[in-house]
Amino acid sequence: MELTPTLILNLTLLIVPPVVLVLVFRQWLARYVRWTVALTALCDILLFWDELFYYESFGLFAVLILVQLAATGAAAFHIYYKQRM
Repeated sequence: MELTPTLILNLTLLIVPPVVLVLVFRQWLARYVRWTVALTALCDILLFWDELFYYESFGLFAVLILVQLAATGAAAFHIYYKQRM
């Protein structure tokens, strides 16, 4: 599998927004860190609108986005419960 510029851009767009959102919420809005999952999903829909509804790439992006949302949710809830204790 060749790493094309488009693939690198898509991987970057899948990794950077959730990491930035979790870090920003952790730093300034720790009480509302659970909202990062919903905001990450919204970012994914806005960034990958064309890929989500293109029949050949729907399955791949659906799996990648679900893994991303699960990881973001795990990080957010870990921060939330750590902050409450």
